[in-house]
Amino acid sequence: MVRLSGTLLIMVAVVEAAITSAGYAQSYPEPVPLARTAAAPHAPPSIWPGFGPTNAPAGPPGAPGVYPPAPPNIPNGRPGLPEYWEEPLGSYGKYDYYLGVGWFGLKRQRNDRQDLFVRDPVSSDNDRPPPPDSPVIATTRIPDPNFQSGVRWTLGLVEDAAAWEFAGFVLPDQATNITLTNPGRISGLFFNPPTGFENIFDNADRVRFSFRHQLYSLEGNYHWASSPSGAGFDYLVGVRYVDLQERYALLVEDNSIQVGPDPAETATYSTRTHNHMIGGSLGLGARMPILEWFGVSWFLRGSWFANRADIDVELVRQDGLLGTRGSSSTWRFSHMYEINVAAELYLGTFCRIKGGYNLLWLLDVAEAANQVSLDLSNPQGRRSFGGDIFYHGPSVEVEFNF
Repeated sequence: MVRLSGTLLIMVAVVEAAITSAGYAQSYPEPVPLARTAAAPHAPPSIWPGFGPTNAPAGPPGAPGVYPPAPPNIPNGRPGLPEYWEEPLGSYGKYDYYLGVGWFGLKRQRNDRQDLFVRDPVSSDNDRPPPPDSPVIATTRIPDPNFQSGVRWTLGLVEDAAAWEFAGFVLPDQATNITLTNPGRISGLFFNPPTGFENIFDNADRVRFSFRHQLYSLEGNYHWASSPSGAGFDYLVGVRYVDLQERYALLVEDNSIQVGPDPAETATYSTRTHNHMIGGSLGLGARMPILEWFGVSWFLRGSWFANRADIDVELVRQDGLLGTRGSSSTWRFSHMYEINVAAELYLGTFCRIKGGYNLLWLLDVAEAANQVSLDLSNPQGRRSFGGDIFYHGPSVEVEFNF
């Protein structure tokens, strides 16, 4: 009898424990895994959306409105990072796509120097070259290129911690002009003029210099981060097309001031270059959030191209007489390097404003001013393909995350 009573007591205890466990299971669902520390669906919103809640109530793991507890000394479950770095704005793993638009400005360096004109002590045509010690008054460094403004854009399609990115920029065609006037005293260092151009470049009254330049880029990249958060390194590999066009021109007026304009005594010597560059790119950068609303970043990038470089040279009189004209093309290896440093402002969950400064080098390209030949009978120009161009300037970009 005693043995039967003990057995009944044990059975009652087991049933009671089962009922208690079933009631607890009904009250609370399975705990949320600790691997990702995103807030539960009903967690209170953060004071800074996109960075995760920082004041979720305590309670059993997985209960409604409860933020899963992190291991000791690990904020939000990610070792070594403050809570507001958990999901900073711009994280590739957070959004489906992003769109960036912005303005940038670049100042191109001056052209390489080649002496073109001197001040002649004699102000009348005497069919003699100027003295060797005549002071140089104009070179191919005239004119100095203006500061140019352009636009840039970026569209990213997000896949986990990486993105397929399509981007580009346009620095539109812009002309810089300057006029040199000294009646009868401007003599060129040119030689071998074609028939009909013999005296135009000697003892001229006025020379008008013009330099035109445009640059644009189109690219497709695979861009990924070292971690889903924005604190860490960014990497880039992609393909790119860069197009550079330049034109350098001299309009020489022989007696336009002393005698009067005459199309037969006015001539234009011009050179034009067009670089079609296609190749690959590699990039490395880092983004460092400092405050909940502010961070800094930098990015380094190199691009290597197969470049089809075209050169056109022309000498024509204003009345239509052609002195010389020629074209040439060749394939060359060219390369480009870029550095960007920036400060970033985070506005809400979907907007980032980025302001910075850019350095850009284009190496081994054909420059228009470098094609100017003092031999006016040469239709090919100097055929120089080793030009190096340096640009620098500020930029502002707004990025929207969706």
